[in-house]
Amino acid sequence: MVDLVRVDGRLIHGMVAVTWCGVLHPQILAVANDEAANNEIHKMTLKLAKPGNVEQCLVWTLDKAVEKLQEPKFEKKKVFMTVATVEDAYYVIKRVNTIKRLNIGPEVDGANGRVTEGRTEISDGVWITEGKFNLLKELAENGVEVFAQITPAVGRSDWEEIVKRFNK
Repeated sequence: MVDLVRVDGRLIHGMVAVTWCGVLHPQILAVANDEAANNEIHKMTLKLAKPGNVEQCLVWTLDKAVEKLQEPKFEKKKVFMTVATVEDAYYVIKRVNTIKRLNIGPEVDGANGRVTEGRTEISDGVWITEGKFNLLKELAENGVEVFAQITPAVGRSDWEEIVKRFNK
């Protein structure tokens, strides 16, 4: 069962591997990202970042993630999944109806880092466009718990707070 999907442009890095996995205690750390899954070097480096307390790190394309997460063997495993963008999270969650929690972290543009222009800050360090907000709104209206939070140690913005910040 997918315990949490996190949007994080860096996919797996220290904060994800140590802090989030330390709090969530997943058996499986999964990445759903077409670019990473189709690049052997990127896939290998992501798997090397797997913390010791996690049994497996899997790197899938978005379509393969949707397919695999519907297999019975994943119903009994605690899965923490990262994706790079809100659009990727939306794609997976709309197709795997058992996913009920979505954490919005920072998206990252490979060339420019965190992009803030034309976006609204919905939580400290988390910026989204109106289009991304609308995707999140649809997920929230369909029973997905949507929140923004950089790390578990930092305060989180629940959906109601995101709506307030976005609509200022």
